Amino acid sequence: MRYIKKSETEPRDLREYKKNCRKASPPLKITYKDMPKDGTRQQLARDQGYLCAYCMRRVSLDPADQLNYLNIEHLDPQNQLTDEAATDFSNLLGVCPGNRSSTENAKKTCDAYRGILEEDQQTMRLNPLDEAQMDTIFYQRNGEIGSTDTELNKELSDKLNLNSEAAYLPQNRETAYSQLVRFLKAKKPIGEWSKPFLQQAWQLFCTPDKTGLYREYVGVYEYWLKHWMKK
Repeated sequence: MRYIKKSETEPRDLREYKKNCRKASPPLKITYKDMPKDGTRQQLARDQGYLCAYCMRRVSLDPADQLNYLNIEHLDPQNQLTDEAATDFSNLLGVCPGNRSSTENAKKTCDAYRGILEEDQQTMRLNPLDEAQMDTIFYQRNGEIGSTDTELNKELSDKLNLNSEAAYLPQNRETAYSQLVRFLKAKKPIGEWSKPFLQQAWQLFCTPDKTGLYREYVGVYEYWLKHWMKK
């Protein structure tokens, strides 16, 4: 998980939908069920570098790609919102399917795992749109994700199951860490990792490509490069 700087304006098709509903005579009810979602999916994907807002797996805009197709998530649970409030773009995130079709809850992650919780347990403080919160996030060398904030640290597992070994999330993050270390060590011995050298690595590992895609699990690269640059 990493900080997401989200677009401040709603996607055009969502704005037009709301405008037309309000202009109708009589006005039409604005609902999440009826709102157009293509523009929202596209904007969320761009804002997030085509990564899941929670686990940082790659997400796709192709409906045929069911294993990676971007799902629209409500940060404040949809079941606690009015119909119109559920269309508030500022409350929406793009997430991966989270193994929602699995019969094993241990394999479910992100909003798919959150969705199996009792409704009164789905509310969470954890918020990737909150930069101060995301500054508390850290990664272990073994790929485990945590937070220096006790409550957020608990929610990472209890609400989103982001340390699920059954879903291979820690293993995948450990692979990302190992890939980064191998790259750096191939260039210079550990004791010679200067700040300019690490900044060059940042450009390679932590910036989006020409199409706007970030590397999967980019938060791991960001955390460790920042950590080493502080030394």
